[in-house]
Amino acid sequence: MVIGRGRKMPMYEAATKVENSRRIVRTMAEMGGIASFSQIEKTSGVEGSVLVYHLNRLTDLNVVEREVRGTYRLTYKTPFCYIYGGKGVPTAYLGLLGRRGSRPQPETAVALELLGKEGVKPDFVYVVTSMTALNEWGDLRLPYQWILCYEEEIVDIDAIKEKVTPQLESLLREYIVLLDCTSATKPATIAYYELAQTYYAPLIYIYEETRQLKWLISKEKIKEKLKMTS
Repeated sequence: MVIGRGRKMPMYEAATKVENSRRIVRTMAEMGGIASFSQIEKTSGVEGSVLVYHLNRLTDLNVVEREVRGTYRLTYKTPFCYIYGGKGVPTAYLGLLGRRGSRPQPETAVALELLGKEGVKPDFVYVVTSMTALNEWGDLRLPYQWILCYEEEIVDIDAIKEKVTPQLESLLREYIVLLDCTSATKPATIAYYELAQTYYAPLIYIYEETRQLKWLISKEKIKEKLKMTS
């Protein structure tokens, strides 16, 4: 699958069909997404020419990249560092902000509060919104990084995906990325769901009236999809 500007999507399901490949990506994920050949060999139990073969296979599938001589990195740290708790890998939140209306508190703030109660505290917060919505919340001086959409973009699924994808791919390389499809518009919600499915990223939705958090795509669902039960 081709994504973004001609980039190839990592072929995760093909990669994880083979046990030795699963062992390698798990080892790399637990080490934070970057490891030397000797570290992978020692920890994964996959050795010598067999390890070379599987690293080449994972590279061909765009799941792994050669960082420098003898060192390899996961192309994206989500999903594997998320699944296996990658050491030292920070978390990024990518959400949506809708118009204010009668809301006393931004949806993003509610989501971050509820995530905190579950022990998830993102190191970096990116929010997609329209200029109209942002202006309605302007007096709160929200401390987030913004991706601004025109009014015609925020109601167009493909336009939102095109707007968000470059930043999402950049974040995926260094962060465990959590998507939140609450609010904004229905097309925005759909766009985020499709992006999360494409990139095997966790996805949440907030029921604002009851202040409940729903994991639409959880760690368990990603593992099940990749047949990584251990």
